[in-house]
Amino acid sequence: MGAIFKLEHANIMAYVTSRSYAPPRVLRQHLGEFLDVLSYEAERYLIPERGFEPWPAEMAAIAREAASRLRENHSPDERPVVPPPLLGHLLEKLRNEFAAYPLYALAVGSGDGVKDIARKLASAPMHGQLLVLIPENGVTERNFEVLDPVPAFSTALHAAPDWPGFVFWTQTGASAFAKVHEADELVHRLRDAQYEARPRRPFPFPTNSGFDYVLQEWSKRNPRKYRRLLHLSDLHFGTEDATENQAILDAELSEIVQNVDRVVITGDLFDTPNKNYATLFTNFKNNITRLAGGREPIAITGNHDQRMIGLFGEDYKQIALIGSQKIVVDDQCKMIFICFNSSEKGSFARGRITESQFRQLGGEYRTLTASRPEVKCYLPIVLVHHHPFSFEVPPETLVQKALKAIGLGDEKLLVLANSEELHHWCMDWNVKTILHGHKHKARYVERLVMRASDHAVLTAIGCGSSLGAEGSPVSYNMLEWEPSSQRWIASFFESINGGAFRETVAAVSPSH
Repeated sequence: MGAIFKLEHANIMAYVTSRSYAPPRVLRQHLGEFLDVLSYEAERYLIPERGFEPWPAEMAAIAREAASRLRENHSPDERPVVPPPLLGHLLEKLRNEFAAYPLYALAVGSGDGVKDIARKLASAPMHGQLLVLIPENGVTERNFEVLDPVPAFSTALHAAPDWPGFVFWTQTGASAFAKVHEADELVHRLRDAQYEARPRRPFPFPTNSGFDYVLQEWSKRNPRKYRRLLHLSDLHFGTEDATENQAILDAELSEIVQNVDRVVITGDLFDTPNKNYATLFTNFKNNITRLAGGREPIAITGNHDQRMIGLFGEDYKQIALIGSQKIVVDDQCKMIFICFNSSEKGSFARGRITESQFRQLGGEYRTLTASRPEVKCYLPIVLVHHHPFSFEVPPETLVQKALKAIGLGDEKLLVLANSEELHHWCMDWNVKTILHGHKHKARYVERLVMRASDHAVLTAIGCGSSLGAEGSPVSYNMLEWEPSSQRWIASFFESINGGAFRETVAAVSPSH
């Protein structure tokens, strides 16, 4: 059995083929397209195996009903994202049908080879035990971002540098990825596992436990060699939110810090220049250093570290006491971190990088590459507090709501005033990645920047507030870099009101 669909709809398919996960957020446009395709072109997009020929028509009838209910829920002021409870209601019957299989396979990546294998697998006599999902387009030329990725699809996204291939999963959540040339071997193992539980019955019968065991064992072999960064930001030690949320963040870090190459923190370490608050951050940093086996996190400063409540005056005393870094070379993960202070000459919460800072860091970076030629092959990353590309966010804080009430957004008060100069500096030194914080919103963007006849694509990855400042979720980013394909895979994690951390966004950079 098989289903063909757009890659943008893959997370919807992963949800309707699962009984283990809550509904994700989905764009209304994508949900409408998904249901319309199944409603009116099911014969083209659904592949039944022999003996299951009526299946496409049955799915089409269910999809038409769901599409009709989606249109009934239309309102002029509706948001572009379908609320998860509504999605669960709309897709309940479709999920009852798609989630009836013991085993699933999702083809990912481009090329006729992977699609041909997927079609043959979908038509193979598996007695209704396997549903094969086949995206029409397997690779995008832009950043591909998924809200609330269902774990099975998340497995596929995190294997993006190894595409084309297949991710297999079961209802229990067990999953594994196989490159296209490995797929036959894994399929044979899964077929053998169909009849693993024989002893108590006179005839063999399918069992999920056999599939689960094969997938769990497969996922242990050939682990991908990514360079992994844990990205924290906007801790705001000294606030009530930071005090209340530190326990859950510390518990999360106690496990994940040991599995990353480096930890970076992009500013607003404490809420206002204060010795006691700076001490709280220093203790936090020392704990991360201990968990990381002596590898100290790389921390830069933000406007709150240098101005009272992030707005008034200039006070570098506490920053001087905890120390600051400019260029850090990590030979273990082969990365160079270039640390800018974007709050040194900004006004209020706005940022600005001084010309002398650009010159100083440019000189230090050139000296480094001249004295150590091997680091030219390392990945350079800029760390800065303020966001290098402007964006608006929905008003959530009291200040944001007050500004909206008088017809203003908060971007003008928070902007990096000379962001274009940072873009040009990065172009000059062939730095393509910028990590930042400041706006308490996780964000992944790739932008084409121009100067005269020169151009470059810059990746900017922002982290939310890692201690939940101003009532925002407790957040962190997990960033994976695959050197051979030069692709970033960014996962944004959030905990709301003390709940478990969950992956709210997965973003994969385009293939090069």
